Formats: sequence, C-alpha cells, structure tokens
Amino acid sequence: MRFGRRNLGRLALLRLLPALILVVALIPAAPAAAEDLCAKRYVAGGDDIPAGQDVNEDERYPNKLRVDHLNKPEPGPWCLFNTAANDATTSKYISDGQLAKTWNMRPDFITLTIGRENTPIIDMIDSCFKKVRDHDFTEANVCFAMILANESAFTNLKNNLVTIFQGYRLIMYGRPWLIVAVTTVPNPYAQATDVLIKIPQLCLPLVDTALTCAIRWAQYPPALLTADQVIQKLNQTIYDAYYPFFWGTQGRFQLVDIYPKFKGHCMEMKVQIKTTVNHGEFTDHHDSPEVNMGCDNTWFVKGDDGNKIPQYLDPAIDGVLEEKSQTTKGMGVRVNADGQKCISDQIWEWDTPEPGTTPLKWKLKYPEQPNSDICN
Repeated sequence: MRFGRRNLGRLALLRLLPALILVVALIPAAPAAAEDLCAKRYVAGGDDIPAGQDVNEDERYPNKLRVDHLNKPEPGPWCLFNTAANDATTSKYISDGQLAKTWNMRPDFITLTIGRENTPIIDMIDSCFKKVRDHDFTEANVCFAMILANESAFTNLKNNLVTIFQGYRLIMYGRPWLIVAVTTVPNPYAQATDVLIKIPQLCLPLVDTALTCAIRWAQYPPALLTADQVIQKLNQTIYDAYYPFFWGTQGRFQLVDIYPKFKGHCMEMKVQIKTTVNHGEFTDHHDSPEVNMGCDNTWFVKGDDGNKIPQYLDPAIDGVLEEKSQTTKGMGVRVNADGQKCISDQIWEWDTPEPGTTPLKWKLKYPEQPNSDICN
C-alpha cells in the first residue's frame, strides 16, 4: 500500500515537471554586471593628476585615453576603473587599497602617475609654491633645496614604487597580456631662461623702486633652477624603480616621459606692482604693466591670487615710498584639461627609446601609424 502511494506521488511530480520547466524559463535572468561586459579592462591609479583634481570627470586623462583612443571596435570595448585619489602618496597607494583594487579588477592595461605628493616632496607644490607666489624667492630656493637634499625621501619613493611594480608583475602571471604604463611628473614652474628677459619689463616702469625690484626678482631664476632639479630627481627616481621591470618583463612595463612636453606650458604667473612715491613737492604713481612671469599657454588650473605687500621695494632711490602693492594671478599646480589631454595622447603614442621596443598602442593590439603632431 505504501509502495503504491509513493508511485502515485512520483507520477504526479512527473506530470508537473513540464509546467515547472516552463515557469523557470519565463523567469528573467539577472542582468549582467557592467564589468562582466568588458572585453578589456583599464585601471588608472595614482594621485591628483589622474584623479583630475579641479577638472571635470570627462577631462581626466584616463577618461580621455579610453574615449579618444581605446574605445574602438577592436579589441574593445574597454571599461575604465579609475582608482586614483587626490593627495595619494606611494605608501597610501599600497596601504589604502589602490594596489589591492587594481589586483581585484583583473586589468589588461594599467596607468600610474604618482610621487609628487610624497612627504616632503609635496612641499614643491605646497609651502615652496606659496613662497614663490609671495615673491620670497630666496626662501623658496631654500625650500626646494631642502627637498633636493632629502635622500631618504627619494629612497622611500623608490622602495614603494618597487613594491607597487612587484604587485603589478604578480598580476601579470595571471594576465599574460597586461601592459603597464608609468608616467613621469610635469614641472609646473617656468624655466629660468624664459623669465630672465621679463624682469626688466616688470621692474623698469617702477622708476624710483626699479633697483630694489630688480634685486628681488634676480633671485627668481635661481629658485626656478632648483625647482626643476627637484622634478628631474623625482623623475629619475621613477625611472630607476621602473627600469629593471622593463627588462624583466620584456617591455610590458613602459615609462612615458611627459616632462618634456610640459616645458613652455607651465603655470601662469601674471604679476603687477603699484607704487606711490612722495618727492616732497609732488607725488609720483609708478605702476608696472601686468607681466606673465610664467607661461602664456598654460596646462595648469589657475589658483588663488597672491597679494602680499612687497616690502622688498623699500627704499626708493629718490623720495619716500608711501604705498606699495602687488597682485600675482593665475598660479596653480593642478593639471588642466589641455594638459590632461596631452598626457593621454603621449601615453597612446609612446615608444620608449630602448632599442627594439614596440610602441605602446601596438602592444595593446592597435596597429595604428604614429602621430608626431600630438600636444601641439
């Protein structure tokens, strides 16, 4: 009797099976996650430059690289995962999760721009920057020189970069076609040789304080020379950390040197000085024109104005200096949309100078002809 009831139950279940299959078939499948639709995965990491501080999201170089270059029918579509963060240092990149996120996102392409916000290298674009904006050039030069002399800072930078690159190399074991592009850092300051001829334009119109103006501004080019040495040492440190990985991976690490293209595209620095000199029987007002002591075609976002009273103008060679003021406009250290586009284009077009190497875009399976007209 029990046996018969069991068979009846099985028979009923068999009769219901087609209906159950139909119900399951009609249940809509869960939508695929966006990252599951990616043929290729691009992970951008680093500091305020790839994070695009003070520019729109679509103007950041990782976005420009994906839209302008990578987002083509083959071998795309590419998905971008931008892990970069403002104020990121190399140690934060390791400890705060950027490196771990990069691993988890299973990248086919990685870009990294980092280093200038490491302590105390960040003084380059912070405390030293403010001294330049206030026309305290000797103090600025000392500030830059202290960074340059801090060997432990550059040693720490190199060691952290090696740790990051070792992490990338481990990812390569599971991602055999992964390519890594590491960029250098741009110099936001003018070149010393470019500002020398501008000093007379700024100081001579002040007449009675032209000499004291010239004495102070003669200290500006040496400060710029030291600032450039800091940037070059920073970039050399990045190169020294990268180079063994370039050879150890047969060119799957690429160093993209963006420093040369940014020369002539430094921050703006429009300065105007105004004075009032009492000569006893009469009073003179001498104002300089607004002179750009930086770059006209800038690739940096404009920052706050400087208005520190130019006490260095005292004393006047004739009369009494009663009033003095200065405005310094346009100085900023964040890369703007034009600079971001140039970085994107340089990464795409980059061919390392090492013998027998392949352009980066060809490594990414894009057999395009080179474009020598980038960043113009």
